[in-house]
Amino acid sequence: MNTRRNPFLSALSLLGLSALFFTLGCGDRGPERVARIRAQYEARLNGFVVRDLPAEGETPARQEILLDILVRRDGRDSLDGLTLDLSVAGSGGAEKARRRLWVDTSGIDKGVEVQVTATVADLDYQPGDGFHVEVRHPIPVAERGDYREFGANP
Repeated sequence: MNTRRNPFLSALSLLGLSALFFTLGCGDRGPERVARIRAQYEARLNGFVVRDLPAEGETPARQEILLDILVRRDGRDSLDGLTLDLSVAGSGGAEKARRRLWVDTSGIDKGVEVQVTATVADLDYQPGDGFHVEVRHPIPVAERGDYREFGANP
């Protein structure tokens, strides 16, 4: 039996195995992976509460808006958190503000809808204003720095 190996065939086999592992997902890392996983989430507003906070000393009274949001994950992979886009519309329907909200999604199993709460304190809420949340997809490469799951600072 011939036990000598052809070095060219050995290198070719190693290259083929590397390509196979890359194709099967070992190379699915970084921003494109995050974008793919984000696309498997949905979010919708379930309700909101506006709380007027008392004035402290010279500081005027403030408002906090508590948003009740339902988040669902349909994919196999998950993210520990997700940046949601919040749109605020005035009573006439015109958009008056836009914010990004970070929510913890670490406990959401595939196919399950979970209630999360987000607090927004820097809006000038007026009676009749409305809110809309979404998992925006796709996120342009130029804007990914604004989304924490892509590595943006909190």
